[in-house]
Amino acid sequence: MSVVGLNRLARELEHTPGLLERFREAPQPVLRAYALSEDEKRAVCNTDATWLLAHGMNPVALRNLMVVLGIAHQAMYPPRRTGG
Repeated sequence: MSVVGLNRLARELEHTPGLLERFREAPQPVLRAYALSEDEKRAVCNTDATWLLAHGMNPVALRNLMVVLGIAHQAMYPPRRTGG
């Protein structure tokens, strides 16, 4: 897990003017500036919070990243199954 790269991406997408718009237009060129694996890039592009969390991304940075990308906090994870 590229923790530093993912945390930096989350922070900069939120705080760097124009970066989020560039990411939305063409994510791959933006992601190349960060030390991320191909799986991490895919998870970010797919807003796959479950995968990122399971692979070690900080939950606070993950929440910030997902919210910046337009995923509501309550929609980040699939509902838990109940029953047996």
